[in-house]
Amino acid sequence: MEKYSALIIDLKKSRSYSLNDRNSLQKYILKVIKHLNSLFSHSLVREIEFSAGDEVQGLFISPEASYLYYRLFAMIVYPVEIRAGIGVGEWNVQIIHASTTVQDGPVYHNARHAIKHVKDTQGYPVLLYSGNENDRYVNTVINSPFAFTDKNTEYQNDMMLMLELLYPIDCSHSIDCSKIAPIFPLLASKKEIDYYTRFRKEKAVRNYPFDVAESTHDSPICTDAAELTSGFFTTSGKKRGMTIQLSRMLLVSRQSVDKTIKTANVYEARNCTITALQFMNQYF
Repeated sequence: MEKYSALIIDLKKSRSYSLNDRNSLQKYILKVIKHLNSLFSHSLVREIEFSAGDEVQGLFISPEASYLYYRLFAMIVYPVEIRAGIGVGEWNVQIIHASTTVQDGPVYHNARHAIKHVKDTQGYPVLLYSGNENDRYVNTVINSPFAFTDKNTEYQNDMMLMLELLYPIDCSHSIDCSKIAPIFPLLASKKEIDYYTRFRKEKAVRNYPFDVAESTHDSPICTDAAELTSGFFTTSGKKRGMTIQLSRMLLVSRQSVDKTIKTANVYEARNCTITALQFMNQYF
């Protein structure tokens, strides 16, 4: 039977939030899910939705698409902490015209198995489980990008996310890049949410990237990891003109942008992401 990929994302420490924060964050996350479901419409079999409490899940055509969805979701809701499990397997209990919450099969069981073991790792935020002997190696590779950005500030995360929207990393056309623009005003709306404004005041940062930048009219320049076959190392995460475009959008110097990108390890993380996608594309 054909194999699919299920994604389960859980909000960590959600019980520590106040009732007001829980409500406002859930409303924001619902908007995030709506935008990302549209962005990933080419690769979603069953849309991501809340399944239980602070947990969301959905079904994709490939683990690469699941991984890309998780990666963008994590950057968009940051600094909210999340963890995720990606399952690869058969979808043999198919309820036609029904949501992901009533579907079943090994693909969902494998995702549940993966997320249950995230807490047992040494800092991995996401695990993939297929029951294949290559899972051990895949999990090391797919978590390498997060090791570079684990200590980043929200400002650095926003700069990396802005680059991701202008120069998105894709794999086998999992993303519909024509639907990226509406995410800009979504991210600007974070300044209206108490949880995020309170966090920013604590960090004493005056202007965040999405507070001052408007959606660009330029078409995103996409990098499809599945189409990169030459060379024996990866540098495709860096594109010419990246920092110039950011400096113009944010009305800051190119040197300032360069410094932030360098200290945030953005290029290293993007290169590792491309490699991780190629690794999954090869083994699954």
